[in-house]
Amino acid sequence: MEPIRTNTRERSETDRRAFLKTVAAATTAALGGTMPGAVSAADAPLAPVSAADAAVKALYESLNDRQKKAMCFDWGRKGYGGLPLRLHVTNNWAVSSTTIGSLTRDQQALVGEVLKSVLNAGWPEKLAQQAKDDTGKPWTEDRKIAIFGTPESGKCQCVISGFHLTFRAGGDRDAHAAFGGAICHGHQPSGFHEKPGHPGNFFWYQAQEAHKVYQILDGKQQRKALVLKGMPYYEFDGKIDRTPILPDSKFIRAMEPDVRFGGPRADLPGLPVAEMTRDQKEAMQKVLASLLSPYRKPYQDRVLQCLQKQGGLERCHLIFYKERTLGKEGEWDNWRVEGPAFVWYFRGFPHVHSWIHVADDPATPVTSHFG
Repeated sequence: MEPIRTNTRERSETDRRAFLKTVAAATTAALGGTMPGAVSAADAPLAPVSAADAAVKALYESLNDRQKKAMCFDWGRKGYGGLPLRLHVTNNWAVSSTTIGSLTRDQQALVGEVLKSVLNAGWPEKLAQQAKDDTGKPWTEDRKIAIFGTPESGKCQCVISGFHLTFRAGGDRDAHAAFGGAICHGHQPSGFHEKPGHPGNFFWYQAQEAHKVYQILDGKQQRKALVLKGMPYYEFDGKIDRTPILPDSKFIRAMEPDVRFGGPRADLPGLPVAEMTRDQKEAMQKVLASLLSPYRKPYQDRVLQCLQKQGGLERCHLIFYKERTLGKEGEWDNWRVEGPAFVWYFRGFPHVHSWIHVADDPATPVTSHFG
């Protein structure tokens, strides 16, 4: 991630490096000094992701009054439908007018620490490359940044947004949602209309794990898992639908950005994981591990805690959509895992979008729209 030059007076290079080294050491210590590997059981009590809180606090304290006025908002700042703006998720937006590139070199390095507090090694660089692939610009020019709340209040969250991104770090220790709220990723390295197999796409490996599950289902299970029509999408009759989706919104068609929870539903389509055989359930655990692999262990554990509270992965359904598939049968580009308070929607056509919302309570609110 390349910093930009600034005209502001910087501290000495030695002091600057020492300061950033201190922040990085604090983040590593908060993470327990370890790098997470496979998804493990979530037995730890619920707790804030302290590494993210520390990184966001350091960034907040580095801002001057002018910067705070532009990018720091009240925790309850109203957004769509009068609900807090920090609850919003979309695939393309500006959470504030402040680009990461407008920050000083030291502050950009602190943003890097914020990203590292949430993402596993290599993924901050992948998100930077994703921004360059998808916009043709350095990541610092596309990404906007905001901080909601203040560190001393115990409620403080950094939101980074842009093309194909809603990213969060830090938050409220009493929050019901994993990741601090709904998030979104995307990537189109081979163009708006990606080629079959999505060459170079950073997220396609997750779909490949889901395909492995489909391949070991029997014929009856495959038919149950495959939805022929009604794939959640964003364009209807040649027009993009950017209608904001609020907690009480009603639609006559399935909307791509709709990550609201349905709670326990008898009418949920797809194949219940509970109806799978042992080897199929083990394959589903690998799908879940692939979905969580970009994120550090505290975030993985929080997702597992949320799942456990709603009855585990067995309460979820695996759904494949036949519509708009680029590849051959069985290599479905569009698929979803959904449970009472779990939505992970992988939309692979015309390119990859991932819409993610996980919580321990189906009543957890969210707002969204297609950006």
